[in-house]
Amino acid sequence: MNIIPTSETEVFIRQNGGYGTHDNHHNHDNQNMITSFHSSETSATPMYIHDLKSSMQSTLATSITMIQQSLRPFPASIRDMGGTSSLSNEMFNLVKNLVGAGAFGIPSGVATLAGGSSTKWAMLPAAEIIIIMAVIFGYYFILLGRICKMTMAASYREAWDRSAGTRGGILKKISFLVPLSIIFIAGIGNVAYSMILADTVKSLAERFGHHISRTASLMTLTVFVLLPLCMVKKLSVLAPFSAVGTAGMVFTLVVMAIRCFDGSYDPEQNGRYLDTAPDLRPYFSDDEHMPPLGTNIFLLSCMCFLAYFCHYNSPRYYTELKNNTIPRFTTVINVSFTVTALVYFAIGIFGYYTFGANTDGYILNNYSANDDLASICRFAIAISVTFTYPLPFIGTRDGILDLFSVSDELQSSTNLNILTLAMLSAFTLLAWHFTDLELMNAVGGAAFGTAVVF
Repeated sequence: MNIIPTSETEVFIRQNGGYGTHDNHHNHDNQNMITSFHSSETSATPMYIHDLKSSMQSTLATSITMIQQSLRPFPASIRDMGGTSSLSNEMFNLVKNLVGAGAFGIPSGVATLAGGSSTKWAMLPAAEIIIIMAVIFGYYFILLGRICKMTMAASYREAWDRSAGTRGGILKKISFLVPLSIIFIAGIGNVAYSMILADTVKSLAERFGHHISRTASLMTLTVFVLLPLCMVKKLSVLAPFSAVGTAGMVFTLVVMAIRCFDGSYDPEQNGRYLDTAPDLRPYFSDDEHMPPLGTNIFLLSCMCFLAYFCHYNSPRYYTELKNNTIPRFTTVINVSFTVTALVYFAIGIFGYYTFGANTDGYILNNYSANDDLASICRFAIAISVTFTYPLPFIGTRDGILDLFSVSDELQSSTNLNILTLAMLSAFTLLAWHFTDLELMNAVGGAAFGTAVVF
């Protein structure tokens, strides 16, 4: 006998066959139970008995569904990941994920906070902003892990959809904002990387006696390096270069500390590396009074939005953690965000105390092309950024394909190459037009980081 669903719960059971054959078998049993219950009705049954049976049928179906939901095994997408990563590995990978291009704009944010003065007290409110943002973003990172645990989701969008439920209303209708926001965030990351590479290659060329324009540097790098990298099919070949990026970040931090204290850029000590452009040389005014805090706090705050942003990876960090309990996951996040905050504070204090009000949006631009240690930093960061570039790029491209529901048949090698060329051209054009990394990080973090995190 064909059974017409008499409740939304029964429709739910039919439409949601579970995660595997185990659930399908139980759903079949449930349907038999409901069918047998329903078939016991006769045409002579009084109306109030019929209503009572319908109510009991709906209650029975709801109870069975709730029991199965509580006993249902994890989805294959989570089970297959294994959860083999140790606490130390998770912490290292998360710190490496967090400390990226956004770190080099922090000193400029501190200089803006100082309002043109040379007061060293500017680091106090800067430290407060860095710490407060670390606490907020760390908490929401943990919250996403807890949501994944409750919904058994393995991705950001999956967590969104399951949290909204089958009757999510407006939340289901605006779910497209999730991939859209991630597309823009990752895309802005690629633009920032192009800006960093254009300035870095230009400085490295000057170190070896070749004077080229920033535009020539950007175009040459895009055509002969970034375009081939973004068209590779196997990104596993890029993995060894992540260690170079980590080492380069640590080395850059050490060099910034050395140059902050050795007087190489101190005008009062006739520093040996004062051959940079006037607007990049250290400048400290006679005004050492901290100006009142106002709108100048927003720039550094917005920069921290992007600097602490990698929340779309929270589900992966949670599922890959060995023995992934919430307390263990919380430990990973607390330690990682604390270390990241300390790194950002160190970069901010060394950069600002070296160059003062003239701190550039990309701090390495302030260092002389004749500074050998700074040139090594530029080279290491250039290698790191170059081989990291395809990662957010591929994420952006896949997000576009997902957003527009492009079928597998249309995702041919030729079509993907055309899309890659169009995207890279757009990123390069934006990197050519905008030269202020500080502004790019602030706008990207404020506009799109908030949409994904909060």
